[in-house]
Amino acid sequence: MSSKKTGGHPARAGQAEDAREARRAKAAALRQRELARERSRRVLLISIAVVVVLALVAVVVVVIDRSRKDDVAAGTGTPPGVTAADGGYVLPGTPAAGAPTLDIWLDYQCPICKQFEDVSGTVYPQLAADGKAKVVVHTLSFLDDNLGNDASERAAEGAAAAAVQGKFVEYTQQVFANQPEQEGTGYTDDQLEQFAKDAGVADVATWRQQLDDHTWQGFVRRVQGAMDDQGVSGTPTVIVTAPDGTKKNISQTTQNGGDGSMGQLLGSNGAAFLTDAVAAATQTP
Repeated sequence: MSSKKTGGHPARAGQAEDAREARRAKAAALRQRELARERSRRVLLISIAVVVVLALVAVVVVVIDRSRKDDVAAGTGTPPGVTAADGGYVLPGTPAAGAPTLDIWLDYQCPICKQFEDVSGTVYPQLAADGKAKVVVHTLSFLDDNLGNDASERAAEGAAAAAVQGKFVEYTQQVFANQPEQEGTGYTDDQLEQFAKDAGVADVATWRQQLDDHTWQGFVRRVQGAMDDQGVSGTPTVIVTAPDGTKKNISQTTQNGGDGSMGQLLGSNGAAFLTDAVAAATQTP
């Protein structure tokens, strides 16, 4: 009968142990290499995902930018801070609860508008800044037909270009401050550019390029086209709308049964009259 022999040569036993140790070391090294490869794969996948996300963001930005440029090129774009495609500029400020909306329609060649601006040109922007009203200014250009020029439209285009750079109010103040004494004289492009500079427009070259290219002509014409639908027959027109929708025209003449409020609006106490009209339309929430 055969049986397993006990004991053995000590050298052979040591060699066997060394072999086992070498195999364990080799296996550990293989595991480390595999873990390193796995980490590299994870890093690669994360990097690819980040690149894909950034690429998608870039595509979205490009698409939006092209869309905006296409809108402008097609004359369908609107400058910043405008209520609608044919709307007015919302002046900076956060209306308080219960504050009314103050809509103002102006034409840059209108001499009566200049009177209004001389009296309240700094008042209504302050009403907006103080949160006492949501103030919306609409730039019309109908006087071009009456006066046989295109100065109102070009001035309004300049206002849109100034709005792009956050200087709508300042530009409007400069235009009216420099309105020619003789109605119909109009403005040259160089004069409008100087008004933009004096208004603090930072990038005058871009402003002038937009004026020369008629970038905002489509918008200006849409605003003019909406004049009749908004019930506006002349300038200046100033309407206060309470939160409940009640409207009050505070720029009426005495023609056609009007209440003559235009006289108060343009008078020596016109600024107080405008401020009081806004206060009267304010409703407690």
